[in-house]
Amino acid sequence: MGTLEMENSNEGLDSVAMTVKLRVTEPEVLVELSNYEEGPEREHFALNALRVGVLAIQQAGGVLDAATLRNEGERILGELERQIRQRTDQISSTLKHYFDPMHGDFPRRLKQLLEQDGELESFLKKHLKGDSSTLAQTLLNHVGEGSPLLQKLSPERNDGILAALQKVVEEALKVQRERILSEFTLDREDSALARLLSELTDSNGELRDDLKEDFECIKSEFSLDNDDSALSRLVSRVERAQRIISDEFSTENEDSALSRLSKLLESTHETVEAKLTLDDEDSPLSRLRREMLKVIDELRKSNTDFQGEVRSILESLQARKEESRRSVRHGVNFEEEAGAFLQREAQRLEDIYEATGNTTGRIARSKVGDHVITLGPDSAAPQGRIVIETKQSKSYSLAKALAEISEARDNRKAEVGLFIFSCTAAPEGVQPLARYGQDVVVVWDSEDPDTDFLLKAAISLCRAMVIRSAAEDKASEMGLTEIEEAILRITKDAEGLSEISSWASTVERNGKKIRDKAERLQADLEQQVSRLEDSLSSLKSSL
Repeated sequence: MGTLEMENSNEGLDSVAMTVKLRVTEPEVLVELSNYEEGPEREHFALNALRVGVLAIQQAGGVLDAATLRNEGERILGELERQIRQRTDQISSTLKHYFDPMHGDFPRRLKQLLEQDGELESFLKKHLKGDSSTLAQTLLNHVGEGSPLLQKLSPERNDGILAALQKVVEEALKVQRERILSEFTLDREDSALARLLSELTDSNGELRDDLKEDFECIKSEFSLDNDDSALSRLVSRVERAQRIISDEFSTENEDSALSRLSKLLESTHETVEAKLTLDDEDSPLSRLRREMLKVIDELRKSNTDFQGEVRSILESLQARKEESRRSVRHGVNFEEEAGAFLQREAQRLEDIYEATGNTTGRIARSKVGDHVITLGPDSAAPQGRIVIETKQSKSYSLAKALAEISEARDNRKAEVGLFIFSCTAAPEGVQPLARYGQDVVVVWDSEDPDTDFLLKAAISLCRAMVIRSAAEDKASEMGLTEIEEAILRITKDAEGLSEISSWASTVERNGKKIRDKAERLQADLEQQVSRLEDSLSSLKSSL
């Protein structure tokens, strides 16, 4: 698929990042990567794909879910049964249409053809029955009493065909009879019978002499009394070949082929047994066993050391991560990471982003409202404002968060507020994405890119709420309905994500359920966000 080059950070084990250079040559992966623009977007997709691949490899070591195989097999059998039943019904319907005894086309047509006074009977009557039929009239015209053929065949007429034929046959028979009699007479020396008798007499003497000579020759060739006969030579050769074969397959003769083969097999057996025994320390099998045991011990030791190093690194990273989460600086980092994400989304949507956490707003000496997004001039609600508040502290309840984001809307002159909880500090029971009037609450993990789509959905939801509040004319009523439906659907899908949190504790048992549910919710969320953006675009054009 590709080659991998890895560079360790200069900070060693204290660093939580690793730089990996990948050279990808797999066609499918290249096509998928080309769908994203070069830069952070493509890097983010590649990191997600790498993370999914690592998780898949880790889970591949487990046993395949038998229930999944059984369900898939039952589904395939059910589909096959449905297809067979459907095809059987079609064939039965077609056969019934043609061969049904009561209403089929074939019995009806057969009845019309064979019934009394039917088509076949009418046809046969017309051409075969009675003196007026076609066949009777035709025969009468050609072979009737007054027909020319019957007149020519009449024996009473001297100029007819039969009279002429009888005359010619009689003359030919007379000539042939005289000729045959002349060939079988002995009165003529040149007749066929006279010549046959002469040739038989001459050939009989010669045949007897030739047969006698041939018989004597054959008798001498098959006689065992004559050493030069063919039979004697054959018997001699067979006896000589039998003696040679017996000598070659005799164990008493040390030079025979069987004796040499037996010695070679014994030598080979002794050599193989000596090479493949473990009793001899210098045998190849013993040396191979020692080398394999040495390699196995080295691999076991290397694997143990590697596991210890990985375990210590993971414990160190987990400790540093927990310490960072407990520190005040981690909250600052969370706010900065959220600000960077919001800035990227604002640039993508052609909006204006401001970091306002260190400046006072409309309320005197109040700095509530960490970030502000102002909708761009090309949007459906230019100058519309969204205030965002980020919190990492566990001291914030949902009620306190809603009170603070309400104050932030007033302080930053914003129409809609967005409160971002860190996943480590979110109150128990809070939904991943929920809307409360003019405010939206979302739970986001800055270290897990899989939760980025929740924050993107929350931003799109806030923009839609700003545009909805800005739209007043009736021409945009249809667009507002689409926006409202998309908002409700996004909120409902986000509530379904809370089920994933409860399933996560039993991943081995509910892994397939979690994956299917997450894929459906994420696909539906992306569809609703796309639908929301399309509605906003159409609403912008109508305004």
